[in-house]
Amino acid sequence: MFKSQLLKLFGTRLSVSFCAGLCASLCLNWPASALSPLPPPSPLKQEALRNFQQYLRMDTSNPPGNELPTARFLKALLDKEGIENQLFELGPENGKNRANLYAILRGDGSRKPLVFLHHMDVVPADPQFWAFPPFSGQIDKGFVYGRGAIDVKGKGIVDLYTLIRLKREKQPLKRDLIFLAVADEEVNSSGSRWMIQNKPELIRGAEFLIDEGKTVTENETGQALYAMVGIGEKSPLWLKLSFFGTPGHASVPMADNAVNRALRAAQKILAYSQEIPFEVLPGLAESLRLQYPGDVTRLPGYQKDMTRSLKNPAFLKALAEHPEINAMLRNTISITGMRGSDKTNIIPNSASLSLDCRLLPGQDKERFLQKLREVIGDKTVKIEIEEYYQSLYSPADTAYFASLERVLHRHYPGLPVVPTIFTSSTDSSLYRALGLKVYGFEAYRVDEATATRAHGNDERLGVEGFFWGLDFLHELVLDLNR
Repeated sequence: MFKSQLLKLFGTRLSVSFCAGLCASLCLNWPASALSPLPPPSPLKQEALRNFQQYLRMDTSNPPGNELPTARFLKALLDKEGIENQLFELGPENGKNRANLYAILRGDGSRKPLVFLHHMDVVPADPQFWAFPPFSGQIDKGFVYGRGAIDVKGKGIVDLYTLIRLKREKQPLKRDLIFLAVADEEVNSSGSRWMIQNKPELIRGAEFLIDEGKTVTENETGQALYAMVGIGEKSPLWLKLSFFGTPGHASVPMADNAVNRALRAAQKILAYSQEIPFEVLPGLAESLRLQYPGDVTRLPGYQKDMTRSLKNPAFLKALAEHPEINAMLRNTISITGMRGSDKTNIIPNSASLSLDCRLLPGQDKERFLQKLREVIGDKTVKIEIEEYYQSLYSPADTAYFASLERVLHRHYPGLPVVPTIFTSSTDSSLYRALGLKVYGFEAYRVDEATATRAHGNDERLGVEGFFWGLDFLHELVLDLNR
């Protein structure tokens, strides 16, 4: 029976043997509880999976992005359902073929709107390191492969088909549901910046916006372990440090060589980066415990529970040996570039360093820069800010969090629902500045091995976790509209 469903799903042009193989591949990834018996996916899930594959086949590598054809593809799906939508081309100043797509499924207005946000662009992929072509949407052993599968086209299709399902069911809603697909998140966030600058009235009145982020994490046997939700992220502070000195022919060394100044500054910055004080943000103890790859109780300075232990300097130091945890516990500095002369035999007038600094929410940018100047100790240094925006927190005691926990516990009683912060940046902070409560959560189940493939080789998303997400988000939206 399942083979016949797959033939309907992928078309009669595919062979029965292919569908049989696909059936076996999907079943290999499903937990034993789901195999006896295995119900076929609903027609809506089959349709969503087909269009997920099609979405992955559209190359939106950024640069250049080229999201306009993708926005038109998504718009056609919405038009077919009669869901109100608008396509916005971003204009030549943002590059060619850049666009955003906005759609709305209207409620009665008695509750504030809920926005589902995702970005259509993806990072580049090198096919030689992939088992399948990165823009194939190939299904193998229960996974859909493709650049953007988990970052973040899978979320986009789950969001889209939640609106489509509710429209088909003619569900009465109290909230407007807004679907927002934007360009350019992976480089300059020009899509979200354009929306905020040009069409803020379409989203400003919303109560919650759900962006990319964490998921329901499961182990290799399919057991759900916890759900993690992003409530904030570090502020990006990208700096160019320029140093100046006496130029000349490189055959005659100069003591105040600009490159030497930059090198000395780099050494001081590297040393200081290891001494930046720790700061434990409130409410993140459980997140730190879950994201540490080992047993925290075995670390030096552990004292009965995480809250007490996080006050112990020895414990903090040991915990921060893990790079991801370290980045959650302090401001960070990464030296990402250095530039001097273009010719080997010329001492240049100037040299520069590029720094990617990330500040914890609530940190004072000017105080950080003043400390950096003191550390460098070179009066010739010129510090230019190339990128900065202040990151804000969203509270974890809202109706969204309550609904998320309530619905998750119907599926997995007692499952921890844990707030966390992201060390990298997304578009979320731009929308928090509008006054929206923004959360980073993707409605599907993902194992750790799959989660780590975002931006990496063989990016993929489990078919079962994707199907589960379609049901879960539908249930969550209904709960939020009670």
